[in-house]
Amino acid sequence: MKLSLSSKTIILGFLSAILTTELLSAKIVKAQTKLNSVPEIGWSTRLSSFELESQNIGQVFTFKCSPAPSNSITTLVWGTNIYTVHSSLCQAGVHAGMINKDGGLINVELTSGELDYQGSDRFGVKTRSYEGQIDGIKFVGNPIAQDLREESSIEDRKNKPRRRPSGIERAVGNGVRRGIERTISDSIRDIFR
Repeated sequence: MKLSLSSKTIILGFLSAILTTELLSAKIVKAQTKLNSVPEIGWSTRLSSFELESQNIGQVFTFKCSPAPSNSITTLVWGTNIYTVHSSLCQAGVHAGMINKDGGLINVELTSGELDYQGSDRFGVKTRSYEGQIDGIKFVGNPIAQDLREESSIEDRKNKPRRRPSGIERAVGNGVRRGIERTISDSIRDIFR
């Protein structure tokens, strides 16, 4: 029996072996693992590309983000604090304050699905909102950065005097309150008759 392989078959086999090796090297890595064994990922890498299943919920994965490319980063991120599994891991890490554009280590926990992911703008990364149940990720550890805009807006809200309701708002509110009070007192009177 003679086996005949074309050059296409050999090249496809070689590429398949490389892809399999790359996917296997992105295994679950605990935070205490040595730095040199942590897989380095690019800025377009998403956790959903690792084909994880529901039994992986709660597991923590450690990755090393390479420095951001010098050209503009156009990877998408959905959510705030908890992000969809389809979000760019490194970009979400910057948004969460875990790393900056120079890259670094991130610890990501796979979480069960959220119903609603709210977008926001932090550390120069604007995330999108997403409605629908899908598994998510959250970062484990302490952030290296704090969004000063977010902190100042909290302080502004604390120090800002509350707006006094307009005359119309007070009249409507008082009327509704009096109507409810009358209804309750009429109901009590009816009970004791």
